[in-house]
Order: sequence, then C-alpha cells, then structure tokens
Amino acid sequence: MFNKLRWKKMVCTSLIVCSILYWTRNRILFSEDRQARLTRSSVKMTPTQLQRTNVPDDFTFIDNKWRFSNLCKPYKTFLNHSDFPLIKYTSDAGSVNIFTHSLKDGISSIISRTGAFELKTINRVIYQLQLDPNMNLIDIGTNVGQHCIAAALIERNSIAIDAAKSNIEHVCASAHYLNIGSRITLIHNILSDSNGKREFRYSASEADFGSIHVDSDGIWDKMNKQYNGYFSNKTVQQNSATLDDLLYLPQIKQFQKVFIKMDVEGHEHRVLLGGTEFFKRIDVHGIIMEWNWHVKRQTAEIIKTLMTEWNFKPFKMLTTTERDLSKINSDMWPPDVLLLPSKYLEY
Repeated sequence: MFNKLRWKKMVCTSLIVCSILYWTRNRILFSEDRQARLTRSSVKMTPTQLQRTNVPDDFTFIDNKWRFSNLCKPYKTFLNHSDFPLIKYTSDAGSVNIFTHSLKDGISSIISRTGAFELKTINRVIYQLQLDPNMNLIDIGTNVGQHCIAAALIERNSIAIDAAKSNIEHVCASAHYLNIGSRITLIHNILSDSNGKREFRYSASEADFGSIHVDSDGIWDKMNKQYNGYFSNKTVQQNSATLDDLLYLPQIKQFQKVFIKMDVEGHEHRVLLGGTEFFKRIDVHGIIMEWNWHVKRQTAEIIKTLMTEWNFKPFKMLTTTERDLSKINSDMWPPDVLLLPSKYLEY
C-alpha cells in the first residue's frame, strides 16, 4: 500500500514537472518566434518608414544633469499652424521645405524671399564639413536650423543648440518632416561659461527670434542703441549649459572631430570660456563665429586670447578660400570670422 502511494506521488510529480517544462518550452518558442516575426517585419520596412516614426532626440541641462526636454513633437502637430509655414530653403546641400516662423520674424521673412538667410555662411559650413568625411557639426544658436539641416542633408550629424523653445520646436518639426531626425540632436539651453540660470531677452513682439540674446557684459546697451524699441524691457531666467557639459551627452561619441558654427549675439566669448575641456578632448577643425557684436568691446580681447592659447588663427572667409586677419585690428574684421587651427593650415 505504501509503495502504491509512493508510486502515485512520483507519477504526479513527474506530470507536474513535465507540464512545467512543456509550458516553459512553448513560452521560449513563442518568444523566439515573436522576436523573429518582429525582426522580419522590421527588415521589410523601408528606411523612410522607420525614420518617419522618430523625431530628433532633444535634451536640456538642469541641476547638473542632462534630461529629455520633451519639446520635440511629430511634424503633423504643426501643420496649418500660423507660426509654422513650410518655406523653400536652398543651399549647396540642396533645396527642401522647412518650417520657419511666421513672416513677422525677420530671418524667416528673408528665407521666404531669397531661399536662405546668410547663405554664404551656410555654404562655407557645408564646404568645411565636406573636407573630411568624419567631421560633424556643433550648431550653437541654431534658430530654425538652416546649418544643421544642411549638414544632415549631406549625411553629417549635428548637435544643435538654442535657448528659445520655439526654435527647438521648429528644427524638430523640419527634421522629422525631412526624415533626418536621426542626424540631429537638439539642446534647449543657453550656452555659456557656467551652468545655472542666465537672464535672457526676447523681442517685444515675441514673434521675432533673430537677435534675442543673453543679457550680460553690456550687450543690452549696445543692442538697444541699434534696435531701439525692438526688445522687451524685461528678461526671463533660463537654464544654461557649457561646451564642457556636452562631453557628457551620450551622442558625443559621434563628435570626436567637429566644425563649430556659433552665432549667439555677443555671447560667444562666454561660450568659449565654458569649453576648456571640450577643446582639449574634441578635435575642432574650425569655427565660424559672428563677430559683429564684439567690435569695440572687451569681449573681443577675451576671444582673441583664447584663440591664441588654443592655436587658432582668424580669417576672412571667401567661398572656398580665406584671407588672414591676424595682422588687422579686430575692430575692422568682417561681421563673421573663420577661425582655423594652425595645425591644419598649409603654409
């Protein structure tokens, strides 16, 4: 009797174990089959279809940490929006439609009329990138993204930075619309010499994004004389990051060799001051920088000192050549200057 009970118990136990093994096997096979089906379905999708499902990664630096800013939305969110007209944009990278601001915005109005704003600078950035197949772009003060979009069209990656939320939204929408979102990483921050809070000044109309700026080092006095009534009398506090902070972005591994375009309305010296480690670790092949707001300001001396320390020389940029400015008084330099590292110059 005891042996029969023991035998029955053993049979039951065996059946239970077998059932568990059978269930586990089926789950594994189901999982593998599901993964295989997913893989097969992904392979069948075209690159265009895959990219259509993604918008660019967008980050902001707050409290010493990179976080998703969650500003990027699918481009269809903005179709038929009065501040998101699709306008033809043309450069040496090609002709495409991008989302600009309404035509109340000065830069957007010029793009609408002529195909691009500051086309000479855009085409020179394209030329510089094409000198090396491994070079990518850091676009500081991206506005509606003309430079980073052009870079993406020639299959280069960009980190594009802007303090204005609306500018980030416009670049995101254009990148998604053009299926180039995977090539652009967006940063919603002021770029400066320290992280924290900075005072930022928008236009009085809040509809023009061309000369908005960080209010520091006396730039407001200089701008107000030239654009009396254009700006809001009040500033708002916004988060700042530094070039050195970019070293901790996961995407930075794609940016070991870069060209920099920098246009931040007289705050360029602060951007450079925040990039000591960046310039040590990253191979910077050149910088195009707006110079106009540094004429007859002490900030010019800060920039020249840093560039000398880092072995960069100033040039007037032509289409594919340049003219040395090192012996010319910097108050006489053109509105945009090209800074090139001496180690890559041919003498």
